[in-house]
Amino acid sequence: MLAKKEDKKQELAQTGQQENPTSNDALNSEGIIPNEVLESIPEEDRGRVSSIIKQTMVSGVMRRGNPIADKITTEHITQLISKSDELDKRDREERKGERKYNLLLILIGLIFVGFLIIFLQSNENLLIKIVIGIISFIGGFGFGQSRIKKDE
Repeated sequence: MLAKKEDKKQELAQTGQQENPTSNDALNSEGIIPNEVLESIPEEDRGRVSSIIKQTMVSGVMRRGNPIADKITTEHITQLISKSDELDKRDREERKGERKYNLLLILIGLIFVGFLIIFLQSNENLLIKIVIGIISFIGGFGFGQSRIKKDE
């Protein structure tokens, strides 16, 4: 193969021509692209295809990482874990508080309904209308809450 290159260079020197940079030998000097594949590519696209393949090979060799990831130490990871634990504890306490609040609201509601039943025992029609209104309010409130959760 080296003899072929030398012969071609001598032939070009005798005719006064310069070597064509898109020729098969110039492109395939490193053996990146097999000759059969290179010959099947149109001559005007051979240089572009070769450069794309070379760039792809170079980028595959080079490691592209996050520069911050190289600076993270075990101390940073320990801090992240401890802060995550603190956040989990706060979330649990918040959920516990929400449960207590909801339980308190339910108890107040039940006490109110019990008071209405005892107070309006004599006026049954009014009691039925108030109970229907309360049930409708609770149903509408529950429907609204489910819509809010669905949108999130």
